Amino acid sequence: MYDGRYAPWEHYPKTLRQSEIQNPLTVVKDFFSAGDVEDHNSDLKEWRDCVINDRYYNDKRHGPGNLLFTYDLTLKILEAAYLLLLVYRDNFWKREKLKEEQLAEEKDRWAYFLSNLSLEELLNPYLVIKRIFKKIKPQKYRDYLKDWLHAALYKGPIDETVLPGEIITVYENLLQLYSAVWLIHQREIKNEEVPEKLETVIAGEGIKKTVGVNGITPNPTAAEKSGLNQIQQFISKRFTSVQMIVHLGTHHHPFTFFLLILIADNERISEGELSNKIEDHCRHLAKVHVLVHKSSSARSGIEAGNRFWTNAVARGYIIYQSPALELPAPKNLSDDYLIERASFHWDRWGKQAKEFLDGAEFYRSRQNYRLTAFLLHQVVESTLKAVIQAVLGYRVQMHNLSRLLRLSLLITDELKNVFRLDSKEGVQEFTLLQNAYSQSRYNNSFEPDETSINALTDTITAFYHSAETIYSSYVEKLK
Repeated sequence: MYDGRYAPWEHYPKTLRQSEIQNPLTVVKDFFSAGDVEDHNSDLKEWRDCVINDRYYNDKRHGPGNLLFTYDLTLKILEAAYLLLLVYRDNFWKREKLKEEQLAEEKDRWAYFLSNLSLEELLNPYLVIKRIFKKIKPQKYRDYLKDWLHAALYKGPIDETVLPGEIITVYENLLQLYSAVWLIHQREIKNEEVPEKLETVIAGEGIKKTVGVNGITPNPTAAEKSGLNQIQQFISKRFTSVQMIVHLGTHHHPFTFFLLILIADNERISEGELSNKIEDHCRHLAKVHVLVHKSSSARSGIEAGNRFWTNAVARGYIIYQSPALELPAPKNLSDDYLIERASFHWDRWGKQAKEFLDGAEFYRSRQNYRLTAFLLHQVVESTLKAVIQAVLGYRVQMHNLSRLLRLSLLITDELKNVFRLDSKEGVQEFTLLQNAYSQSRYNNSFEPDETSINALTDTITAFYHSAETIYSSYVEKLK
């Protein structure tokens, strides 16, 4: 491969339109509209494997031509990233430095987070871009990728003019570039564009804030319906196994659409992984919290008179249903039955949460703060399961406190409000709580201090009593 000196103008953008040169963030936005970080990583790995092995690129659905799409996207994101770096160099002194507390809040708020960047790079992704272009300039990347393209379309590995070390360096640099621009996408595009697109328009209609105890009773406004229609079209086009999309409700602070999505029974991707993918792909439109299940689960649930499935179909706002999907008619559920099932789940999970809380107090009195933290985590997990299953009838199978707490917003704001996540102290407490489960089991050096544990215990005690009140209010409402 040519390795001589390039003329300065060779590093100028060659694949970007004038409007994209003026605003390279639009390229970043388009890049992640085409797929999330994992999708791009997977495409790059497939491309690289074809470069170094005796086979050619041939996508199952679109054939070898799909590689040209990946090639074009990669060139454009490289050039856009280089332009962003130039802007950053001129204005870095104006930028507010991200703090670790804000990073912890992002990890809590975002369904997906990166694992291939250092703490310093997570706080400032421009450091990654700077390092990537330090030794290899844009034109040399273009030359490498052109050689990759030719090699991947022939039945044979790339020739000896490109060394294995160069392939590894380019591949690893691109993986880190995707991660860096994803962070820029989340912070510099999401925080500004999403409210302008759907959320601000919808909020402008004077929607009431979630209060009290709610269930599956969506009543979308005209603006919400317009937003949901955009989301439905996007999801149906991107995820072909989707057979039904149901709007369960909307929370407005923070703005979130809660969606139930049914997929074909032969879908190989797990429900949990697919829910994360859909949430991440929809970020350019609005924040969504997705529950993904196989269609057979809905059919059997409705036939059995399950509260969640019955109410989801009978009361939910159905945005999309495939003609191929047939569901049984939902049954009528009496208030007495709803009370009985709510009491059953509270007795199962709510009482368990109280036992965990008593255990936490016991170990705190013995100054065993490691076990105290572990049990406080269990209190919150069991309490959230108790409220969600008692009120919604939804069988919780996750352990992620952030997702459980977010799902509770479909019912009430009260549980989240206990944690005071709009304050530095609240974020620190919740971070300690989230880490307590794994750290107390696998990290021998994990020893939380007495002050932090005392404050966290007070918060979790208030959290449990708030949940008790929510459960009692729900049952009284039914009576």
